[in-house]
Amino acid sequence: MQPGSFQSTQVWNSERIGALAIYCSDGRWGEAFDEFCHVGLHIPRYDRFAIPGGPLCLVVRDVSLLTPYAAAREQLQFLVKVHDLERIVLIGHYGCAYYARLLQREPEACLPDQEEDLRKAAKTLHGWFPRLTFDAYMAMRTDEKVWFRPVQII
Repeated sequence: MQPGSFQSTQVWNSERIGALAIYCSDGRWGEAFDEFCHVGLHIPRYDRFAIPGGPLCLVVRDVSLLTPYAAAREQLQFLVKVHDLERIVLIGHYGCAYYARLLQREPEACLPDQEEDLRKAAKTLHGWFPRLTFDAYMAMRTDEKVWFRPVQII
């Protein structure tokens, strides 16, 4: 090891799991998202697609989202093909700043739109990748406690 470099304690595992999670890039939620996918959904390793607003990039709710939508489609087509994806998990989270800015609302008032956008995102993905399976969740919090609840997408 070279001086000043870091060596991970994690060993390389070349086996693909075939799962991808799409969620918001807000780092305050990252550890909880990982734990949920690893422990709650039993996905030991998964591809990550983190972007402000998470699955919102798959919904053209506003003209400003056309560019992220097109970019997301291109990137997801690559990942589905090259990484042999079989499952995509969509995760929204309470208090998303991207939604607050876009909708000009408080966190509670954004929740119905976020859940509807999870359904729309799943429908979009199903249209692009009909052989894959999809599920959606909202990450919620009270003070420091975080939990995940399923969102019905069909």
